[in-house]
Amino acid sequence: MKKLFFLILVSYVFIPGSVFAQKQPKIHGRIQYDVEALKRTKDTAWALGNEFRRVHLSAGGRLTDNLRYKVEVNFAHGKIGFRDVYIKYLSRWGNFGIGSLAEPTGLAMATSSKYIPLAERPMLSALQNFRWGAGLHYANYSLLSRHLGIQAALTGNGKNGEGFLDKHLERGLNFSARMFGYIPFVIAGNRYGVHLGVNTASRPAADLHFRPENHLGDKYAYVFPGAKRRMVWGGETALILKSVSLRGEYKTQMLPAAGNVDYRVNGMYITAGFLLTGEKYRMKYGGFARIVPEYPVSDEGRGAWEVVTRFSQMTVNNVVLAANPQMPENITTYTFGLNWYPLARLRLMYNFTFTRDGLAQGPLHAHIFRIQVDF
Repeated sequence: MKKLFFLILVSYVFIPGSVFAQKQPKIHGRIQYDVEALKRTKDTAWALGNEFRRVHLSAGGRLTDNLRYKVEVNFAHGKIGFRDVYIKYLSRWGNFGIGSLAEPTGLAMATSSKYIPLAERPMLSALQNFRWGAGLHYANYSLLSRHLGIQAALTGNGKNGEGFLDKHLERGLNFSARMFGYIPFVIAGNRYGVHLGVNTASRPAADLHFRPENHLGDKYAYVFPGAKRRMVWGGETALILKSVSLRGEYKTQMLPAAGNVDYRVNGMYITAGFLLTGEKYRMKYGGFARIVPEYPVSDEGRGAWEVVTRFSQMTVNNVVLAANPQMPENITTYTFGLNWYPLARLRLMYNFTFTRDGLAQGPLHAHIFRIQVDF
């Protein structure tokens, strides 16, 4: 008994950041409830729907000063899906994570769903299987006095709703990497900033399914017969001018197959945002951060108001069209959004999207309403 007491005492006194230093876990969550109205030009009636788009609950904290953990799951649609489920080690050489974290694939995916300016991410995000991947992750955001960041991940191909279970790793892994920089500058005493980044990914070949930036409508479906692997290359940029932001990305996905067959899918978007009430845009860890109202309604203020517009496009080459003759070559979506932030953690959103794809039913119109709270 004395020996056991002595060992415990030594561990507490002499082991830095021991397990006795751990803090109580913090509980977080988010709720996003959507109502959508969809209609093709030649349809006679609107298709109406509603859903809990996201219902996240998480717990996380520190075991030591250098060792963090988090468990986050999504309960939308009455199913459990893994999100952030990891153990992470923080060091002077960067952060090393084991488990499920967001893969480093670009600006849109680096920005949390709590902070994306429109209800859905742009179409090119579909070139990634899913925002999260389970495996090994690395990130360092402190290079060049925190102006340069790098990220990399090696992940499996399991489904998030099945705990990322992947019994056949020999079928191929996902490798993704991203490097980005933030350059601040001053004009007439005002601080501005430019974000620039590149990213790449290598994954096993997979069919491509995506919606034109709504979540309750029909999907486009493309197949790539004979393809074994896919490579994705992308570039990203953002400009922050106090209450004005511009952001955009371009990605190309290549899927080579036997017989000199080369399937290609290209995606791009440009988003412009303006905070009407004077708040400033901010970036953190290579993505956009929370908008905090200067005058919240809790202080009898007006909250923060934001207008957003986006041009988004996906294009496939003739080889893809030959394998998918019923699918469009070009899909273009225009979106207008209005956001009201009564409080920092409460947001009401309205989106109108107009999609041209050349299909016989005519362009698609969509109205999307969302109420969001996070804690």
